[in-house]
Amino acid sequence: MRRLKPTAVLLLVVLTILPAIADKAKSIYEKAQDAEARQNYEAAYDLYKQAYDLKPKDLRYRTSFERMRSKAAMVVLHRGIGLREQGKLQEALAEFQKAAQMDPSLFNAQQELKRTQQMINDALNPPPQAAGPPSGIERKIREAGGPIELAPISVVPITVKLTEDSKVIYQTIGQLAGINVLFDPDYTSRRIKVELNGVTLEEALQITALESKTFWRPVTGNTIFVAQDNPAKRKELEQSVLKTFYLSNISQPTELQDVVNAIRAVLDVQRVQQLLSQNALVVRGTPDQIALAEKLVDDLDRARPEVIVDIAVLQISKDRSRTLGLSPPTSATVTLQSNINTSTTTTSTTGTTGTTGSSGSGLELNTLGNLNATDFQVSIGSANLSAVMGDTDTKMLQNPQVRALDNQKATLKIGERVHRYRLVPARHWRCRHQPSGQYPVSISRRRREH
Repeated sequence: MRRLKPTAVLLLVVLTILPAIADKAKSIYEKAQDAEARQNYEAAYDLYKQAYDLKPKDLRYRTSFERMRSKAAMVVLHRGIGLREQGKLQEALAEFQKAAQMDPSLFNAQQELKRTQQMINDALNPPPQAAGPPSGIERKIREAGGPIELAPISVVPITVKLTEDSKVIYQTIGQLAGINVLFDPDYTSRRIKVELNGVTLEEALQITALESKTFWRPVTGNTIFVAQDNPAKRKELEQSVLKTFYLSNISQPTELQDVVNAIRAVLDVQRVQQLLSQNALVVRGTPDQIALAEKLVDDLDRARPEVIVDIAVLQISKDRSRTLGLSPPTSATVTLQSNINTSTTTTSTTGTTGTTGSSGSGLELNTLGNLNATDFQVSIGSANLSAVMGDTDTKMLQNPQVRALDNQKATLKIGERVHRYRLVPARHWRCRHQPSGQYPVSISRRRREH
């Protein structure tokens, strides 16, 4: 029973707290509904969030919280825009950040946040002021456009079946498409037959020009000029366009000259200038010629194949040696043991004869008969047995790489600097005074290459 008491107390506390939490969440939810009814969406969002945090598994609280998220974020976003229009950039930035936190899916909040941050940065670091109004020539250069193009005034297909004078056919097409048609004073019209079924304006003009041996060029966006098709008129009336092409895969001046020759020969464009320092071409011609020249340059300016060669500089010293042999002793020494005693007999002058024993290095004749093998010591020198093998292999000195273009010569120089000293006679030196016993020395440094 004592063990069950803590569990029962805990269960009682949980059963007491849960209804309290449920009542609190319900109370907050009701306040949020009241705030939403009064269109106070920001306060309703905060209250719905509190109720959802207390009971996250309640689908009703979650739905209300998700629904109110976007409305509250829009309210904060509009308030931030108002603050920014008043010049309060920092406060507006804080509102945009709050709106982005409320609803991360609100793209407008992210966009306004970046825009406001950019305005703050521009205010802290203003851009440099312009030097002044441009001159007349600069203004004309800026206003100068490319070739005039015919604007698509009408997209209705043109259907015409006529056998009339070419001027009448041009004027009829112009009336159907809503454009003006002007004729060259030297133009002589001719009677032609044209059948057009559902074609565009440019197609109709091209077919008519082909049938009548004429050409046309736009003067404005809704006006064309028609003239007789001959080299003189084309040179006089056709538009001229200037364009610069930069080539990025040119390694030699001759390659740039090859591109120039191709443009002149294929496209019949004579005004081509090459800039070797920039690897560029300046081309002037008609719009059609410039378009074809751009296509030709793109086709010719291709990266050439490259080859990488790995080179290994090796020092080869192939030397194998083997030494086998026995070196016998070269000397031997035989000596007597040190424990052999020798005695010496002496006679005094008083007539008394005695024997005195003494030890020394000498050997008495009496002891020769008693010597045996244990009385000798033999010392023999050392003997050497040799078994040596050696094998010397290759050593890598350098491992460079050479990168070369296709059909291009590549050169690699490998070597080291070697100092060479050379004695120069004194007569080649200009010296006012030369001490005796001293000779000038000239040191020259040469590079030895392999």
